[in-house]
Amino acid sequence: MTEPKNNSLVGVERTLSVLEAFLQRSSWGLSDLARHLELNKAVVYRIVRSLEQRGFVEQPEERGAYVLGPAAVALGRSVKNRSLATVARRHLVRTAESTGEVTLLYSLRGHRYLCVDRLDMNSATEVTVEVGDTVGLHAGAGRSILAFQDDRFVDEVLAAPLSRYTNRTPNDPKQIRELLAGIRRTGHCVSAGEITPETVGVSAPVRDDKGRVRYAVCISVDAPGDQVDPLRLDYLVGAVVDTAASISQSLGYQEEHPLEERL
Repeated sequence: MTEPKNNSLVGVERTLSVLEAFLQRSSWGLSDLARHLELNKAVVYRIVRSLEQRGFVEQPEERGAYVLGPAAVALGRSVKNRSLATVARRHLVRTAESTGEVTLLYSLRGHRYLCVDRLDMNSATEVTVEVGDTVGLHAGAGRSILAFQDDRFVDEVLAAPLSRYTNRTPNDPKQIRELLAGIRRTGHCVSAGEITPETVGVSAPVRDDKGRVRYAVCISVDAPGDQVDPLRLDYLVGAVVDTAASISQSLGYQEEHPLEERL
C-alpha cells in the first residue's frame, strides 16, 4: 500500500515540475505553465514567485514571460565545471564490475581521441591503450565519436594519413565511411583487433548537454581469433549503450537529442 504524500513533499514535487518545464521551453507565461503542468494557476503563481525571490526564475519584462534566473544558471555552470572523469567514474565502475571487463572512457582531442579513464577490475584482457594515450579517430572506439561529427570534420580526418595499429585497422576512407554510417544507424561500434590483437572493443557515443558527441565509452574483451560469442557480444552492446546514455544524462543531455536506436 502506497503511503499518502505529505503536503511538504507535494510542494517540492510541484516546484521541481515548474523548473523541469524550462527544459522544454526557454520561457513560460503563467497561464501556459499552469495548463502545461495541469495545476491551478494560483498554485503555480505562488511557486513561481518563490523561485523568483530566490533567483531561480525571473521576469525580464513586466507582465511578460518567465525565464530561468541567475541562480539556475549558476547551478548549470557548476555541473559543467565538473570534469568528465569525475562525472563518468561511477558509471564506469558499475559497468566494469557487472561485466568483469576492461572499461575505458575516451574524449575527442583534435583529430584523435584521448583515453581519460580506464578500469581493469580483475580482467585478464590485454589492452594496449593507457590513460593519456591518443589514437586516430578512424580506429576502434574513435569511430563512435567520428560518426557523429559534421561532414567537414570527417573529411578532414579521412584526408590525413590513417595509421594502421594492427593489420586489422581500417585505413580506406570509403570503407570507414561505410562503418560510420552503420554506427549512426545502430548507435554503437564493434571493432575487432584494430588496436590490440585478439581484443574486441564495443563502444558507444556519449553526448554533452548540447547533444554533441565529444566522448565515447568502450568495453574491451579478450577475443582469441578476434571472435566473441554472439550472446556475450549482445550483452556487452547493451551494457555499453546503457552506460553511455547514463553518462550523457549526467552531463546534462536531454531526451530531445536521442541517441540513434540500435538494431
